[in-house]
Amino acid sequence: MLQFEGKQIPTTLAEIAAPSRAALLIWDLENAIAPNAFNYQEIVANLKKLAAAARAAGVPVFYSVQTNYSVHEEAPPWIRVRMKRGNVSDPRDLVAKEKDDPHGREIVDGLKPEAGDTIFQKRRPDAFIGTDLDLMLRSRGVRAIVVGGVATEGGVEGTARTGRNLGYDMVVLRDGSGSRSREAHDLAVKLMERMFLDLATCEEVAAVWRR
Repeated sequence: MLQFEGKQIPTTLAEIAAPSRAALLIWDLENAIAPNAFNYQEIVANLKKLAAAARAAGVPVFYSVQTNYSVHEEAPPWIRVRMKRGNVSDPRDLVAKEKDDPHGREIVDGLKPEAGDTIFQKRRPDAFIGTDLDLMLRSRGVRAIVVGGVATEGGVEGTARTGRNLGYDMVVLRDGSGSRSREAHDLAVKLMERMFLDLATCEEVAAVWRR
């Protein structure tokens, strides 16, 4: 641990992800999103083991759940995004397709939250935009966030970027993140490496939490 101007600066994974200062964020592992990842089974298996290690070490576990605005409430830029995703040219076509899907918002089997875990709603591919996550983390003294889920190039990268800008150490899970597209996943990992974000495997972080 480096000491500088009264600050402690962790430099190794063991220091960065120490249980006393870390939290685990499992991103969008809902039925409507996660199963579309090319590496879905691997993600679930790896995150399940890591979540167990986190709970045993007293590391808080957070789950995000996507909750969309209705098309009527949505901002114009995001209406355009949803039109592109839905391959439609008229917002009224989105309204016609809109329906409530409680099952889609449930966390996938094999990775269900347990007592003491925190589930929070979010509407954007960034855990800090429009949520109380920052407040919840700071109230627990969390200084580092270990994040994985779907999609790597979406909410995982977006959360890692914002989290570091807010002063958190961010650790992105290489084998605990995925996407519909292997290419998009690989490009996002390379981008985060070039951004000097910390990346690690689930087992590397679990080993720190088991000590």
